[in-house]
Amino acid sequence: MALTHIKIAKDLQELTLHGTKEFPVAFYETVMRIEYLDFLPLHWHKEIQFVYVKRGRVEYRVGADVFVLEEGEGLFVNASGLHEAKPFHIEQAMLYCVNVDPMLLGGHEDSIFATKYVIPYIKSNRLPYVKLDGELAQKVELVAELLREQAVFYELKVWRVLLVIWESILTKSMLTEELLDPAMIVQHERAKDMLDYLHTHYQEKISLENLAAHVFLSRAESSRFFKKMVGMTPFTYLLQYRLRKSMELLRDNEQSITTIATTTGFSTVSYYIEKFKEYTGYPPHVYRKKFLIKDNEN
Repeated sequence: MALTHIKIAKDLQELTLHGTKEFPVAFYETVMRIEYLDFLPLHWHKEIQFVYVKRGRVEYRVGADVFVLEEGEGLFVNASGLHEAKPFHIEQAMLYCVNVDPMLLGGHEDSIFATKYVIPYIKSNRLPYVKLDGELAQKVELVAELLREQAVFYELKVWRVLLVIWESILTKSMLTEELLDPAMIVQHERAKDMLDYLHTHYQEKISLENLAAHVFLSRAESSRFFKKMVGMTPFTYLLQYRLRKSMELLRDNEQSITTIATTTGFSTVSYYIEKFKEYTGYPPHVYRKKFLIKDNEN
């Protein structure tokens, strides 16, 4: 299942249901194409996630950290970690993502496995991510292949390999060498609050004063902080968010360009078309046609 256009709530929590109650594991094979502006937007989820770069190179942002994963490398993203991904200097990249309810590893909440080996390592004072390479990255790929093929006993095999990966992460002290600075925990939550505010009010006129007051910072400090955590100014992010929202509506092929521009918070249609072309390389009507052709080919 591809997951380049995921559904997220206003607070950035991903809304996709990962797996089932009986087997809470989900596998996503995601191809991200620069031509179609495919990427995984900033989001978080209560599940832990294991990533494997099957093809290409991928730029990841987890919190304030930005890094590149090469083909054959992997990543562990902790529960509630704010993250995004996009192809890095390459036309397209393929990711395997495996989302896992931590309780699959820990059994029930009161078990020794949960209380001793799982829950302490997914709390908010632990590291938000760990890079994986070599044998550990290959095991993530193996889990992905097992989930794709779904051969006999695949659930047992997936569970067994996930436990081996988790044990290796703990044994190598990847999550125990240091705790996340309490100040960073506050920063992560503040960043989520700011993004939540922008997502809630993106259809309205937003001022830096409003955003700064929402998180009790000065205008200058709120702008510096946002750029540190998200990688761009609040208004660059807001513009791109509005454009991405308009891209979702363009795929619907029902609403007019004028209606879409107004709905997504643009003051004039001409300004919307100008910014859309700068962002995507296409006018809105051309992008709509191009994306519909892509969907029909798939």
